[in-house]
Amino acid sequence: MHRTIQRLTGSLRGLIRCMAAVAVVLAATPAGAASHRESPLMTLDPAADITDVYAFVSYDDANVARSLAERRVTLIMNVVPGQEPGSGPNYFAFDDNVLYVLHVDHDRDGLADDVSYEFRFKTRVANPDQFIATLGPIDALDGEGLARVQSYTVTEVRCDDDDDDDCDDEDLFDGDALLTVPSNIGPRTTPNYEALAAQGVFTDPETGIRVFAGQRAETFAIDLGAVFDTLNFRRPLPAQSAAEDANDQANPFGFNNFSGFNINTIAIEIPASRLTRNRRAPTASTGTLGVYASTHRRRETERRGAPRIDAKDPPRRLLEGEGSFVQVSRMGNPLVNELIIPIGRKDLWNATEPEDEDVFLGFYRDLAVADALFAVSGVPVPPKPRNDIVQLLTTYAGKGRNADLLRLDVTVPPTPVGQIKRLGPFAHDAAGAPTPDPAGFPNGRRPDDDVTDIVVRAAGGANFINNFVGDGVGISEKGIAPAFPFLPTPFDGRDRRHRDPGES
Repeated sequence: MHRTIQRLTGSLRGLIRCMAAVAVVLAATPAGAASHRESPLMTLDPAADITDVYAFVSYDDANVARSLAERRVTLIMNVVPGQEPGSGPNYFAFDDNVLYVLHVDHDRDGLADDVSYEFRFKTRVANPDQFIATLGPIDALDGEGLARVQSYTVTEVRCDDDDDDDCDDEDLFDGDALLTVPSNIGPRTTPNYEALAAQGVFTDPETGIRVFAGQRAETFAIDLGAVFDTLNFRRPLPAQSAAEDANDQANPFGFNNFSGFNINTIAIEIPASRLTRNRRAPTASTGTLGVYASTHRRRETERRGAPRIDAKDPPRRLLEGEGSFVQVSRMGNPLVNELIIPIGRKDLWNATEPEDEDVFLGFYRDLAVADALFAVSGVPVPPKPRNDIVQLLTTYAGKGRNADLLRLDVTVPPTPVGQIKRLGPFAHDAAGAPTPDPAGFPNGRRPDDDVTDIVVRAAGGANFINNFVGDGVGISEKGIAPAFPFLPTPFDGRDRRHRDPGES
């Protein structure tokens, strides 16, 4: 998609120079330090705030049974963080002025522009005289009780590996507008939400691609308050027993700050053979993909203001973007911008392409979060420079261009739902004996992978790995969703519950 955005935006380097000047000012700007509000500008722009990115071989029963040649891959981007389900009367939606993109690198060159999927949204006011946005019961995505109906289109962009300007766009689903799934308001307004959401899964008969866009429950689980209170875990480090850490059914001592909250999800499932560079079944040489997501806004925003009183035709939109698109957020690996990039560079990092990660590698090697782990625990961490972190997060098998991408080997079979281990390579049994799950992060990322504990252990090194250090939160209360779009039914606005510290 790098080449696609070049066609839309012009010079990336010019944008970086501009953002560098902005970053000098932002270095002194206070910002809320929460996982889904990772940079100062993003705290002001939730519709463009990428909360999580997932890339994995689909693990529903049908895909587990498929051969490698028929295997399918799911890519997910979540946005609009921390949705309190009862926040009416205007609930949560995607932004018509944001371009949402999922990018794939299929030739391991660190340029995630080989195949990309662009999502553009459009909102129609269906019932302008309705006194609130939603009146139930709603049993269809364009039901008459919805005052506003949102739809979207999906475009696949393929670029030639040797020519930056040679890209072909294909409108999937014949260019048809697909309907998003509205928020889960409550049992009277959305009485059968799961059936409603099922209407939002669309399959393109020409390509076999499936998509979904709408509200889901948040599955990223973390004791956010403890982690960002200078790693003030609720137990001293080392924190957990082997048995506690091995239990994927309960949180031993931490409290999930995202309990009871929702997010907005864009999910797309694609035949793996459509993503390899030769468009054939994945092999050892073609089966590793690099993935990241980005959001983009127009360079200018026009606010038209109130129309003249005598105007016959008031403006259809009071706010609209103009000009070419510029990148405002990106995400590959989890927690990079939160825990590695310093506050004065976080907005610059969001505006920079992953292929230019060299600009930031000094922060990976210095790894200030490891210093903080040592300061609060006294447990030794590996010496600097942390080239192990550079290799883990920014290279293919330790080689090639540095780029922050999720790297997914699609030749690794998906782990069936009942056998998924949230700790991936660090998984073990109650006695501490290794039971690794090769289909989990950092081999791509699944929605229920415990990336916080994995990243903290990678940062802390062998002492933290061997002592099962973590935040005490490994799972969300909704558990693993076994089918596409692989995130659970969202909490409803009337009856949601947030589990707070001290509550069972």
